[in-house]
Amino acid sequence: MRWSPRKRGQKRPRWRRRKPRPRVPVRDRARKGLSLLPSMLTLSNMVCGFYAIVHVGAVVWKGGEPVPSNSFMLAAAAILIAMIFDMLDGRVARMTNSTSDFGAQLDSLADAITFGVAPGVMVAMLHAMGRYGGAAPFWSKMAWVFGMAYACAAVIRLARFNVETESHDEEAHLYFKGLPSPAAAGVIATLILLHHHLGQGPLATALLNAMPFVALVTGYLMVSRFKYVHFANKYLKGRKPAEYLTGILFGAVLAFLFPEITAALIFCGFAFSGPVVGLKEWLTSGGEDEHTVEGAAIEQQATASDIEEIHPAELAASAVDEVEVDEAEVDAEARP
Repeated sequence: MRWSPRKRGQKRPRWRRRKPRPRVPVRDRARKGLSLLPSMLTLSNMVCGFYAIVHVGAVVWKGGEPVPSNSFMLAAAAILIAMIFDMLDGRVARMTNSTSDFGAQLDSLADAITFGVAPGVMVAMLHAMGRYGGAAPFWSKMAWVFGMAYACAAVIRLARFNVETESHDEEAHLYFKGLPSPAAAGVIATLILLHHHLGQGPLATALLNAMPFVALVTGYLMVSRFKYVHFANKYLKGRKPAEYLTGILFGAVLAFLFPEITAALIFCGFAFSGPVVGLKEWLTSGGEDEHTVEGAAIEQQATASDIEEIHPAELAASAVDEVEVDEAEVDAEARP
């Protein structure tokens, strides 16, 4: 820059020192860096679902047996692994204070693929026409329709959950309305693992034939209004009595000795706990519908809120009007 002499009357330029940048604490910097971790866990969940779909779609049927023979087993295991990622992403997001609407929507999209589309495709492919050599087209079409119904129910369940959930805190996730989609996918995945464990036999054949109906029932439970408890937030968080630890150890021993049977019993028992609890509440309430009671309570709350929202000036004006009306009536009665 060329130097020019300062003109007469011109002020000298002021040199201002640049303010130092505020130092961000190490914990806050780590927290900002960890905001990507929940999204990576959610995407890992989706990758597991994509793996299950591709692995099942590449099955070739020869003599009524899938080739490779462990395709459905690996797909079911991938769905169970995705449940671990789905459980961790929300918890990590709350631990790092990085919960957001973007993360909630991303989690729902990943769940729609992994716990909605993938199990539906698995049920449809279990009874593909190639398995029967084209001898049972109606059965194959029925399995395809029931698998599609399951996938649609899972998407509806996730969309309803996003609309009804207003907070990302754990207190808002103690109960669910309808069977959660990961639990529904766990029912199908564990039953497929149990079928692979049983091998050949009448019990394995009966379980295989029941899979389309299991998909249909779990799909209905997802869109139902039955109340399901969040097991981790309700029973594993905070201090619990010693009986909880005893039950967990007993379940761990059973899972170690009979993993396929124990996992199938746990997921199926949780799926049917909603109707059982709903029937018990209906019987104890004298047959009164739970939704009717909730609607009456909501209506009472709305009426109370409307009364509270009346401005004090309006109340005073209405009181003055009533007094004037009373005085006018008294004057009219006093006249002869």
